[in-house]
Order: sequence, then structure tokens, then C-alpha cells
Amino acid sequence: MTLLLLLLLPLLVGLLLPLLPPGRPGLVRGLAAAAALAQLVVGLLAWRQPPAPLTLEWLPRLGLGLDLGLDGLSLPLVLLTGLITAMAVLASPADQGRPRLYFALMLATNLGVVGAFLARNALLFVLAFELVLIPTTLLVAIWGGERRAGAAVRFLLYGAVSGLSLLGGVLAFGWFGQGAAGADTAVSFSFEALAATPLPASAQRWVLALLVLGFGIKLPVVPLHGWQPISYAEAPPPVVMLLGGVVSKLGAYGLLRFGVGLLPDAWSAFSPWIAAAGAVSAVYGALNAVAATDIRRLMAYSSLGHMGLLVLALAAATPMSLQGAMAQVLAHGLIVALLFDCVGLIQRKTGTTVIAELSGLMNPIRGLPFTMGLMLLALMAAAGIPGLAGFPAELLVFEGSWTVFPRATLICLVASGFTAVYAVRLFNRVGFGRLDNSRADWQSTRLAERLPAVVLTTLVVLAGIWPVGLTAWSEASTAAIALRHSDPVVQTLALAPRSPSSTLPA
Repeated sequence: MTLLLLLLLPLLVGLLLPLLPPGRPGLVRGLAAAAALAQLVVGLLAWRQPPAPLTLEWLPRLGLGLDLGLDGLSLPLVLLTGLITAMAVLASPADQGRPRLYFALMLATNLGVVGAFLARNALLFVLAFELVLIPTTLLVAIWGGERRAGAAVRFLLYGAVSGLSLLGGVLAFGWFGQGAAGADTAVSFSFEALAATPLPASAQRWVLALLVLGFGIKLPVVPLHGWQPISYAEAPPPVVMLLGGVVSKLGAYGLLRFGVGLLPDAWSAFSPWIAAAGAVSAVYGALNAVAATDIRRLMAYSSLGHMGLLVLALAAATPMSLQGAMAQVLAHGLIVALLFDCVGLIQRKTGTTVIAELSGLMNPIRGLPFTMGLMLLALMAAAGIPGLAGFPAELLVFEGSWTVFPRATLICLVASGFTAVYAVRLFNRVGFGRLDNSRADWQSTRLAERLPAVVLTTLVVLAGIWPVGLTAWSEASTAAIALRHSDPVVQTLALAPRSPSSTLPA
């Protein structure tokens, strides 16, 4: 029941919300937040007592089954999804237009993401992966900014290409495996069956190319990022909390689970190109963030740059770099959610996110000093300041990748340093300076509005002080994946003694 509850909570409450009487937006938001928080509690219980995998036949002729399970890769991402969904719901105004549909779509997004993380069948993963595209597109198209139509169309087109590419890669994996095993062998798309499927080297490379295209769009990585800047700039900030903090993690999880985990030989062959794409993404994102004139676009390019570090870590595929990749996934999810929550508060109070139109927000009388203080801390975490969540993640990424790709690591290290440049530039222009007396009549944020940012800030600080909280979940799983690579140095490192971590199976 634990695995089913993780899916039933957002599903049942999401179906209930449109049936509630109109005129009760506070009740609608409260139920949506309660569902996400209950899901988080169930996930914590699963961490304390790992549930047995659930396997039910669905369409056996197609190799599709309801195979669900949790391990060290999926559990922390399920917890992150429940947490950020709850914070995004609480960060959303209750009195906006169509609240029942809005919060139901948020829970539908949660359902698809959690379903993908729980899936132990590749076709089931693809179905959940595609489910996410529908509610997120509607959230951008209905509640976005002035250019929401163009942003939604671009988001939908890129998402469709991503899903089709992923489906093609998964089907090719099964078909090539069936041809190798014999025509009479039934095709199974379970992760265990795919891991045991012998694929020729050429077939592995074609399959991996399709998977990298699909997951690279979702992540995103340069040059597959065309949907991200405009979507982050036009979608409501709470929706971007979901897009950047949760949905993009499907790309990272997929590359790790399918690419590094199931196709190690092809991954090793492609890894120099993947590392180069990570380095280009890091530099491109950092430079565009420095030149950005809008806070939301700055945050979008900053997120793109930090995804480049993640791609570098996955390309290296050493035990330490894979640990860094998982730590970066969790740290980035918390940080980007906190940043866009603060951006949402600024936009709600001032009516703009254009940097040139804002100044003096740190003014203790008529500014927004509390919100700007939390944003400063989030920017420091993104810059990798010690004591905050970004530092241990980036340290593991750089140290784990240096021995394999020293040049790409050095480029990413320099690009990461630009985070401090655009963070100082943003804070200097927006936080300080003289207030515009004709516009500076902003109301202070209320306690309920501050709650999501306070919760996320607390976790960002705790993860920096106690970094094992970012790595212990997945240590055994990432070490097991690293063992599948043929490099004897990697195998030696993976077999090195490790500190005790989660009781979850690898």
C-alpha cells in the first residue's frame, strides 16, 4: 500500500478538487497542499521501512506491467517532489482565476513525476513521463504572462519531441534485445530484463542517442534548451518551482538510470561529447545570466548553467561524480524552488521583475528586506558558498570528474565562478539604491506568504551543514551503477569502503 499511496494521494485529491463548490479557493489550496504533504510523510515512512516492489500484469503481450519500486535513486526524488509540490501550492495565491483547475493540474504534474520515479518498467516510465507534459503545458498556457501562448507552444513541441525520442529509444531497446535473444522470446521492458538484454555495440549507440535526445530536452542541456528561458519567464513562479525543482529532474534521473546504468559501453563511448555539452551549457548559462535584464530569465539561465555541472558529473560516471550528480539534483531542486518563490513574492508586491525597474528592496521601511535576504542566501547557495547546499554538491562533482575530464571540469569550475558575478550584480541593482518614491508603496509579505521560502531556506542551510543528507540516500545505488563501467580504476574506487548509509537496496 505504501507505493500505491504515493500515487493515489495526488490522484484522488486531484480528481476531487474540480468537484468542490466554487468560491472556496482557500479550501482548494489547503486540500492540495495536504495531499502533497501526506505524500511526503508516506515517502518518509518508506525510507524508514522500505516497501517490497509491486508487480502487476497489465499488457503482458506488449511487455508493459505495473512494476513499482523504490531504491536509493528514486526515493530522494520522490521526497523532493512531495516537498516542492507542497511549497509550490502554498506559494500560489488562493484567489487566482480557476483555482480548482490550477491546483488539480499541479497535483497531476506531481502524479506523473512520482509515477516515473516509482516505475520499474521502461514503458510505464514513458507513460508517466508523457503524462507530465499535459498539465504543465496547460499551467503555462492558462496562467502564464503576456507571451504565454508562444511559451506553451514551444514547451509542448519540445516536450513532444522529447517523449517520442524516449519512446523510440525504449522500443528499440526491447526490439534489439528480442532479436538477440530469439524471435520466440517475449519482450519485457522491466528494468531487470533490459539490464540483462545483450545489445550489439552499434545498437547500444543508436538507443543511447535517442535517450540522450529525450532526456537532454527535459533536463535541459545546450543546444536542446530552447523551451526553457521563455517558459521560465512566462509561467507563474510557483509553476516554475515545479518545472525547475521537480520536472527537470526527470531528465537527470533518466540519464542516470537508463544511460549510465543500462548502456555503460555506449555511455563510455559518448561520454567525451556529453562532457563537452555539459561544459558548453555551464558557460552559456552563466554568460547569459550575467547579461540578463529580467530576474526570471537570469534565474532560468542560472539553472541551465548548473545543469551543465550535472551533465559533466554523469559523463564522468565515477562513484564520486555520480554521488555529486545526485547531490546536485537535490541541492538544485531546493535552491531553484527557493529562488523562484522569492521572485514570485517580488513580482506580486512590485508588479515587475525587470531589473532596471527595481531598486532599494533591502530598505527596511518600504522595501522587501526579508524576501531579499532569503534570495541573497539562495544566490549564495547557488554560487557554492560553504555551509549551504550547493557547496558539497559542486565539490563532489568537480572532484569526481577531474580525473576523467580535467579540461571540461576546469571550464565548468570557471563557469561556476560566474554565479557570484551575476548574483552580486543582481543584488546590487535590486537590493540597494534609492527607492522610487512614485512606486515604492509595496506591502510587506505576510507570514503565510513567507512560509514556503522559510521551509526551503531551512533545508538549504541544513543540507550545507549536514551534507550527508544529500548523499547517503543514493551511495549504494550510484556505486553499483559505477561498477558496470569497464574502467578498472572506476571499479576499484567503487569497491572502496564506504560509510554506512540508507538501508535501501541498490
